[in-house]
Amino acid sequence: MQTRNLFWPLALVGQLCLVSQAQAQLLDDIEIKSSGKDAVAVIRFSAPVQFQRSIAAKSGDLVQVFYNILPRKDSTITLVGERRIAGGNGLPQLVVTDEAVSNDDLFKRKLLVRFSQSVGFKVRAGRAKETLEIVMEGMGSMVSTAAPVPKAKEAGKHYAVLLQSSAAPGEQLKASIPAILQEAEVFTSSRVADGKTSYEISLGYFGTLAEAENAQRLLVKRFPAAAVVPLVQAAAPQQPSPSVAQPSDTGAAPAVIASAPEVEASAAKLMAVADAANDRGDYQDAIAALDKLLGLPPNTRTRKAQEQIGLTRLKSGDNARARGEFETFLQLYPTGADSEQIRQYLVNLPKETTVAKVRGAVEPVSTTNGSVSVFYYGGQSQTRSQDFVDSPLGGLPILQSENSLSGTDQKQVQTNVDVNWRYRDAEKDMRFVVRDTYSADLMPNRPNKNRLSALYFDQRSLTNGTAFKVGRQSPIGGGVLYRFDGVQAAYTFAPKWKVSAVYGVPTDLLLDSKRHFYGAWVDADALAPNMSGSVYVNQQMIDDQIDRSAVGAELRYFNEGLALSGQVDYDQVLKGLNIATVQGSWQFPDTTVINFLFDRRATPVRSLGNILFFQDPSLPTPARNIQDLLATTPIDMLRGQVNGITSFQTQGMVGFTTPVATNWQAGGNVNYTNVDEIKPIAIILPNGQPSTGDLWSVGAQLIGSNLYSARDTHVFNASFLSGPTYRGTLLSYNNLTGINEEWQVEPSIRLYVQDDSLGNKMKRWTPGIRMTYRLIKRISLETELTYEIADITGPTRTESSQRMFYYLGARFDF
Repeated sequence: MQTRNLFWPLALVGQLCLVSQAQAQLLDDIEIKSSGKDAVAVIRFSAPVQFQRSIAAKSGDLVQVFYNILPRKDSTITLVGERRIAGGNGLPQLVVTDEAVSNDDLFKRKLLVRFSQSVGFKVRAGRAKETLEIVMEGMGSMVSTAAPVPKAKEAGKHYAVLLQSSAAPGEQLKASIPAILQEAEVFTSSRVADGKTSYEISLGYFGTLAEAENAQRLLVKRFPAAAVVPLVQAAAPQQPSPSVAQPSDTGAAPAVIASAPEVEASAAKLMAVADAANDRGDYQDAIAALDKLLGLPPNTRTRKAQEQIGLTRLKSGDNARARGEFETFLQLYPTGADSEQIRQYLVNLPKETTVAKVRGAVEPVSTTNGSVSVFYYGGQSQTRSQDFVDSPLGGLPILQSENSLSGTDQKQVQTNVDVNWRYRDAEKDMRFVVRDTYSADLMPNRPNKNRLSALYFDQRSLTNGTAFKVGRQSPIGGGVLYRFDGVQAAYTFAPKWKVSAVYGVPTDLLLDSKRHFYGAWVDADALAPNMSGSVYVNQQMIDDQIDRSAVGAELRYFNEGLALSGQVDYDQVLKGLNIATVQGSWQFPDTTVINFLFDRRATPVRSLGNILFFQDPSLPTPARNIQDLLATTPIDMLRGQVNGITSFQTQGMVGFTTPVATNWQAGGNVNYTNVDEIKPIAIILPNGQPSTGDLWSVGAQLIGSNLYSARDTHVFNASFLSGPTYRGTLLSYNNLTGINEEWQVEPSIRLYVQDDSLGNKMKRWTPGIRMTYRLIKRISLETELTYEIADITGPTRTESSQRMFYYLGARFDF
């Protein structure tokens, strides 16, 4: 009993030391990229996540994205939603708000995404385990993948001649300009394609294509690679080859022409080469193969090749030539489903497309956005549950059987500041991020707290493959487990291969010990088609001793709707497995989603510092760092004790969501958790610690959308829970209704009933409501009220309680 009494005070110290981890932000960044004809908003989190399902409003400007936070030591959570804004410059603006689905389980969350206009979109799991993606269909051409091109100095001058290009900047002209063209201007430019930057020297400007072609014929003798490029208007449509069948005057699509077997065989081979090149992102190889295919006599693959070469040029960022290929396709094939799709591509392409990008004339783009919010929290607190999750002994599953509300009133004013500055030009992309939360506690004898969750500067070179990030930041790989103050740097030394290194100090305090870590890892984005991975080494020191010495690997697979990821982490010094996990999401065209997870990990993760929470109770003064322990205990014995107190947690999950009618989805899930026992250890834990046993949860969901308006959603849930000592049933209903552009209302109600092995019975009703009012475009008012009515009866107790939690506040977005 003595051991137990010492263990919990020490654990409480750890909780207080690590309270700065609670309520840290989850959303890290939103970046919009082009992917063929589509634009993709990549939403990055500061923790691994798993996509569950999405519910879209009929209006096309609102979607709820449900996801879970996956197991990790420093699972960072926020009680109230945080917000990010992305888009603009022709793309719809996205306002993304992250929040918990309920206050009972902060690891089950949702994003509320608002678009500034109606958009065709779909939601999917991201390529990295920390990301989710929103695909905006047909908007890829609106994403600027390059710096702007200067317009011709004189009206009507729309063409130039590319003289030479190089992978290195600063190359001199290989020959002189002919005297007859001495009046023309020589300028430099840069182009990014498939992650590679090339530097070009061109001559201009020419008013017509004929003038440019005449100049090209003079220049090609001195510059063999000389080619005409359009600057501010689309390339002229290619004239159909005489060998290609022409459309009839009636506008009907030409019939597919069967050609000689050897021609068909060549066409099939070239199409396979092009498809493989496209899959691995080698667009130039794909274009070369498609060019050869289109040079063959007309065959059954000619039409498809003409479509594919346009799409491939679009993927490579060559919008001007893509337009030319599309217009040629429509000249040849004016009718058909693919023709309508090509017309849509042309509509979405900018009216002024460019190929060359002149560095000297690039106008840098600088943006600043973020939010400031002030909220007042009142009623009952939830500090104990959350603090335990973030303690060194945390990581145990949140059980429905736990009473998540304590009896302590809460009076707190919380101010959140989130500032994101970004600067981009032809050579670099820079970011500066600050995220801070100040909590003024109005209860007597409680301190105010400041939680700085992010303060970093990030720069990525667009010309030499280097990148670095310095300041307070969240881990993004390499075996780093904690939010830290430090620096990480990366170098892309080959296409789709990157090496990174990190040095940092964990931001959470561990009594009086001093910790730091360093590590390195290699990322490969193309181990095989659609497969990427990384390997890492990471070593953490504590008071001049090795705290953790990890080696590990991650493997990721992403193809259409299937996203898989797995990780293994092993400690070389403590000689034990830390993490073995695999998770995935499989999304089908009809929006059916299947999810699964298997995760087995040390709880807590093996590290020498864990022993500070399991000490000999006979010590007059508990040690507060490793050096104090070493005064009486050899290092090998301490490491053996760490392994002895390390148990394993196993979690498994499988679930699905599928449409069952026009406005309805149905889903189900099975969850399993078991935390192994800790066997008795002499002196420090003589009685050991029993296993939690098998904890099961089986749930079913029915999800309705747009039942009475363009912006209403309904989630009905029934869950059945069981463990060695209890049985429980949870019934819940959540609604979200957008009354108009200003008002949004979210009522909910939950009923939980439980019987335990001691004969106790509990019934708990929890109605609640959340409301948001958009005062003006950038200012919104938010409030939530949750009321709990609980009755507990048993052989030795009868108890009734009424508890309330609420907050209200305002948020300014900029």
